[in-house]
Amino acid sequence: MPAADLERQAPGPTAAGLCTKKGAITRLLNHPPRGADVYVQDEAEMSLFPTLTRMGMPRGQQRTMKAPGVHPAKRHEVAAIDWRSGDIVRVRSRQRNAAAFCRLVEKCMARSAQRKRRVIIVTDRARFHRRETSQRVAALLDRYGRRLQLRYVPSYSPECNPTELLWKDWRHHVTHDHDRADIADLEHDSDSYFRRRARNKGSTLRTIGSPLRRRQNRRN
Repeated sequence: MPAADLERQAPGPTAAGLCTKKGAITRLLNHPPRGADVYVQDEAEMSLFPTLTRMGMPRGQQRTMKAPGVHPAKRHEVAAIDWRSGDIVRVRSRQRNAAAFCRLVEKCMARSAQRKRRVIIVTDRARFHRRETSQRVAALLDRYGRRLQLRYVPSYSPECNPTELLWKDWRHHVTHDHDRADIADLEHDSDSYFRRRARNKGSTLRTIGSPLRRRQNRRN
């Protein structure tokens, strides 16, 4: 969903507060500050349990899906997308937690430090993303000071996080209705997806609805 459309979401029970918060995120994404790399961040899970979708099959035939067991192997892709360039910074983890999130933030910091830019990360309000509920995150914010800022989308508002649009496409290519029996094969599929994305950053910006892609095209 384009950043310009975020403020046009249907109002909820706390419409005034939500609109203010959504408006702040919209302004940030439409007008990123100079001297800062703005990343939109989120996590997604892949498992030997495929995400099932509606499938077309020849008449009289029915596709069967393998059951991987009670506790199938899982991996989490933890990613941040540069809102201006379409570059994807990513780590993989066995768990969705503060350790994985902080590893990703460190990679974003290292990348932006080479560009002599500070970092702003737009993320959700998961407990392991916040200073007040994660000692790891608090220590990270204290260490980097003004060079790192976390901005949070309103609770229960996934439409405010453009990374959800990337995950929707990723699931279509990686996790939907897959027949992988080994988690390493599924990891390979995910790696292949992100390699394709790295070769076409403009497509990534288009997928997440970044208005900055249009501005770059006008300059070119």
